[in-house]
Amino acid sequence: MKHFLTVVAIAMAMPCAAQLSTGAPASEESLRDKLQIAELSQQVAYYKTALNLSKALRSNTFEDLSIAIKTVRGLRKDGTIVIEFEYQNTSQRQRGSLQTERAVLVDPQGNQYRTSQVMLHADGRVHTRDLVPKVSYRGGLVFRKTGAEFPVIRALILYFYPEDNISNPQPVVFESIPIVWE
Repeated sequence: MKHFLTVVAIAMAMPCAAQLSTGAPASEESLRDKLQIAELSQQVAYYKTALNLSKALRSNTFEDLSIAIKTVRGLRKDGTIVIEFEYQNTSQRQRGSLQTERAVLVDPQGNQYRTSQVMLHADGRVHTRDLVPKVSYRGGLVFRKTGAEFPVIRALILYFYPEDNISNPQPVVFESIPIVWE
């Protein structure tokens, strides 16, 4: 009987010991869990950023173009403001060209900042050709050394040349655009 009770006690204790021990110390498991949480947090941040890039902060139209401001970042270290936008040919025909001249930013106090660093093409050109219908293109502009950190751009004015009148640029206005300072 004594032998039987010992065998039963050992048999009952084995599953409990197996549940408590996974073969790795608790500190290693904790470290592995922390690394996994950090990796998943980075993935969540990436996907949030990717989803926010698909939303437009402000949008407007010019001729047969849809223009949408996607991101506005201010760099605290030198006062530079970087604006990224997307433009798309909404007509049924291919647009021959698109050219921009300059951009003007108006802060909440009414101060104006002007730049000619408006890029319609990845290599920094202000002119692009053959805009295919229903295809989105990315562009950007940079305002250097604004000197102040303001939370909102009162107005952003981009000057584009019409397709039929290349000598007279027309303004496209975006109002109340929030800035994220980094």
